Amino acid sequence: MELIGKILAGRYEIIEKIGEGGMAYVFKARDNLLNRYVAIKILKEEFSKDEVFVKRFRTEAQSAASLIHPNIVSVFDVGEDKGISFIVMELLESKTLKDYIQEKGPLSSELTLKIAAQIASALEAAHKAHIVHRDIKPQNIILNKNLVAKVTDFGIAKVTNTSTATITSFGKTMGSVHYFSPEHAKGGYTDAKSDLYSLGVVMYEMATGKLPFDADSPVSVALKHIQETPVEPKQVNPNVSNALNQIIMKAMEKSTAKRYQTATEMLTDISIALAKPTSSLVARPQSSIEAGDTQVIPTLNDIEEENLVPNVRTRQSSSRSVYIPTKEDKNSSVEEDKNTQNDKEDKKKAKKKKNMIILGIFAVIIIVVGAFSGYFIKKIIDNGKEVEVEIPNVLGKDFEEAQKECEEQGIKLEQTSSDYNSDYEEGQIMTQNPLAGTKTTDKVIYVEVSKGTRMVKVTNIEGKDIRVAKYELENTLGFVVEQENVTSDTVASGIVISQEYKDVERPYGSVIKVQVSSGDGREQIVVQNVVGKSEDEARSILEGQGLTVEVNYDEDSGKLNGTVLAQSYPTNSVLKEGDLITITVNRREINKTITVTGIPAGTQRDDIEVRVSIDGGALNTTTFTYDEENSQITFTINGYENVSYEVSVNGTLIKSGSESF
Repeated sequence: MELIGKILAGRYEIIEKIGEGGMAYVFKARDNLLNRYVAIKILKEEFSKDEVFVKRFRTEAQSAASLIHPNIVSVFDVGEDKGISFIVMELLESKTLKDYIQEKGPLSSELTLKIAAQIASALEAAHKAHIVHRDIKPQNIILNKNLVAKVTDFGIAKVTNTSTATITSFGKTMGSVHYFSPEHAKGGYTDAKSDLYSLGVVMYEMATGKLPFDADSPVSVALKHIQETPVEPKQVNPNVSNALNQIIMKAMEKSTAKRYQTATEMLTDISIALAKPTSSLVARPQSSIEAGDTQVIPTLNDIEEENLVPNVRTRQSSSRSVYIPTKEDKNSSVEEDKNTQNDKEDKKKAKKKKNMIILGIFAVIIIVVGAFSGYFIKKIIDNGKEVEVEIPNVLGKDFEEAQKECEEQGIKLEQTSSDYNSDYEEGQIMTQNPLAGTKTTDKVIYVEVSKGTRMVKVTNIEGKDIRVAKYELENTLGFVVEQENVTSDTVASGIVISQEYKDVERPYGSVIKVQVSSGDGREQIVVQNVVGKSEDEARSILEGQGLTVEVNYDEDSGKLNGTVLAQSYPTNSVLKEGDLITITVNRREINKTITVTGIPAGTQRDDIEVRVSIDGGALNTTTFTYDEENSQITFTINGYENVSYEVSVNGTLIKSGSESF
């Protein structure tokens, strides 16, 4: 089907093809009504012929259109024109994250986390609206020149608060197998945690430049997602920070219970990882055995063999053998005991004499040592009194100059450390111990020297989400962000418009003022249902809410003429004041036969002229039937609302009137 040059819904002029996916083609187009360029996604013919598929496509696309977030591509309109189903979206003439990775290779841990924070922020908004994307991959993430990420292609999204099947359940599984969650690969139930798994795979690819699982066929890749544990990113790229490594591995857990439960939880860890790349974020199990699994428990004998035997051996080797004599042994040894008794008494006397001599020698040594100790202690005290000094004040002085002054007084100045301090210039002493005026015999002053004011380069955060910008300026660089919210017609809400300083050095901890878009300042409007109402009533309701109404017409023979058949945004969609909403009104053409009497007698047919105006149009002549006998004419016309007519004879008006259809 040739679509270039075609105008859809009377307003979208297709200019050129800019992309193609599994379900649809993407074209650049001009919105002639609002005079702006847009992207139009048009469903492929093989899908557009399936009525159930098309209906689900429209429902879910309209739900995605309700998402308003700086990191989600805006959906402006959803419609159908002569069998062509389409979605009108924000046009982003940039590159995909996939292109960026292929161009740059592995991204730094910091950049990976900053881009991931934006994607997680988009998913947080979608999940809160009960929408699961189900096809998160680098090809569906657009980066502008400021590396602001926008998630696109909610074409196979799933609305989680509906009980009916989504379009993905018909015929075949959709999405990209390299980024599937295990439950998606199995064809099972998918929810918000499935999107977080896919984001983990995207982060893996950003951090390493490689996919965690690859194989010759899609089925083999899917099986790896289900069965295999990925090699940790840090093993593939040693430059991956510990915190980023842990976030990716937790996001890619096979079990949904062990995975991040919400995008908000994941965003919290990303913010910590940006501030402290080496921190430990994810608690890892100490054992590979999970609760509830069957375990082999060692027996008591096993424990004794492993842990107790060495102690037993120690006790055995150090114990004495005890001999118990018999009755015969006792009788034979009585005489022997008497002979050895005298020898024992002689040995006791000799030992006592020896101990007395040793004690005498020790007493003499103690006396001598005590005398010398007293002498030296007294001398030290006396000398100390003679050299006691008062510590001078060296705070604020240049270290080298103060060192020379102290040496002249016999005092040593010793630097213990240095640090940044905006109150002291580089090289000046900012702390001293002991304090000035202290009297001491210890002739050493320990000082800390200033490195001056710490200067940090302010990065350019214009065009970034304010949350990501704050991570960067406050947590990473140490500045204080002062935020001013301003309205903007061109910058999405939550995006930084301007900053006070950028690409220059400023003191650590100083305030950086930033202006953040609060959107266009227009009031949010919840769309009411006008289907089944008359055109005038529908206009009154929608325009009363502050919306701009455009009317298209279609014909449905089963509905009342002039009633609203459809509206471009479903009930409860959130729009802004002044936004355009299109209603389709039933307009059926009706035949009307009119008879005019009172034609003057004797009038010839050629002398009669009948002119009619249909629905306010110009007067034009029409054919008629002339009944000369009854002096009347009859004519039939087709119209929608009303008709007026004029009957003339020989140029003279003889009768006029009007009727409604």
